[in-house]
Amino acid sequence: MSLQIRSSLTGGIGRCLNRNGLLLALAYVFVGAAWQVLLYSAVVAAVGQSAAQGGASALPTVDLPLVVSAGGAVVALVLLQYLTIVAIRTFVGGHTRTIPAEFYTRNIPYVLVNSIIGSLAFGLAIFVGSILFVVPGIIAYVAFIFTLLYIAAEDQSFIAAFRSSWNVTRGNWLRLFGLLVVVFLGITIVPGVLSALTSAVFTTTLGPALATLASGTLTLPFSLLLLGILAEAFTQLRTAQERSEPRTGASAA
Repeated sequence: MSLQIRSSLTGGIGRCLNRNGLLLALAYVFVGAAWQVLLYSAVVAAVGQSAAQGGASALPTVDLPLVVSAGGAVVALVLLQYLTIVAIRTFVGGHTRTIPAEFYTRNIPYVLVNSIIGSLAFGLAIFVGSILFVVPGIIAYVAFIFTLLYIAAEDQSFIAAFRSSWNVTRGNWLRLFGLLVVVFLGITIVPGVLSALTSAVFTTTLGPALATLASGTLTLPFSLLLLGILAEAFTQLRTAQERSEPRTGASAA
């Protein structure tokens, strides 16, 4: 079975627009807002108040020591990665009302470390491919797009997840590329317009600092939408692969 683009879009959106998806989106917004405030605070503390005087008023910051704000930003970033793991497990599992307790705890240290290393390796592969030539970077992005899903949903190591993603995308590269083009156009245009409108409204009413925070936070739920769509496509391709493997083994025998 080849990847169905329309069902991936509709099914992925459906995985997000339910009780679990909305709760995860709220968690993303809350933790993401905290991460932005702590990150901006660390930057301002690092460069010094006098050096940041011109742009500090446009940034949402709190007066904290550099060690505290930088450490808090790292913790918030790791927590966002943890929420991503829980979201992937929830979307791939098709749970809409409640999130199974095991999704919060199952092999979390192992999965979290592999997800962070895998994300860095994924970005490096795309960067190297783009440096060599744009096309290898695009191929790497599409071929390894399910790496994080294999790590989170099946507790694979990042190396095994790279291999699994490569195998499951074979034969569906063009359809998957088309799906990603559609998704990224929507995720770029819609949040961009909303962010610009939010920034304009908040700047005139609540000030530039809150406008920066609101416009940056507003885009976070759309990353969950991407995860939902990828989870739907992942489920399609993984199911098709599992159905074909017994037949392949029988014919070989």
